[in-house]
Amino acid sequence: MTVVLPMNIEGLIPHRPPMLLVDRLVELSADEAVSETVFGPGSLVVREDGRVEEAALFEMMAQTFAAFAAAGREGPGPAAGFLVGLKRLTVHSPARIGSPVLVRVKIISRVEDFSVVEGEARQGGQLLAAGQITVFVPEEAAV
Repeated sequence: MTVVLPMNIEGLIPHRPPMLLVDRLVELSADEAVSETVFGPGSLVVREDGRVEEAALFEMMAQTFAAFAAAGREGPGPAAGFLVGLKRLTVHSPARIGSPVLVRVKIISRVEDFSVVEGEARQGGQLLAAGQITVFVPEEAAV
């Protein structure tokens, strides 16, 4: 499969709006991916004050990894994968509407169908959140 960036994430993962929180993949390498999202005022995860719910940033990391796992995969439909663990989660600042949020995920280890991934979310260069997620991706959908 040829990968052309930027690549819309819809169709790569099973999520659909309003639970699809990531718009597109903008960078890919062998062990790393970057996604981009711009939240509007009507988003399910945006508070009345225009801030994005903090938990959404970690879900965005999981969705970015899921799209990364699916991007180069041959076969029909989205890749199946499951978020199975979260570690060392820190939130430094809330995301806001109207400006791109970039999420970077990097595989730091892999054992069979499990990947340990470091992730971070940034907006305007400012670190919003960082943490480590563990994801189970069946072999047929592995990166």
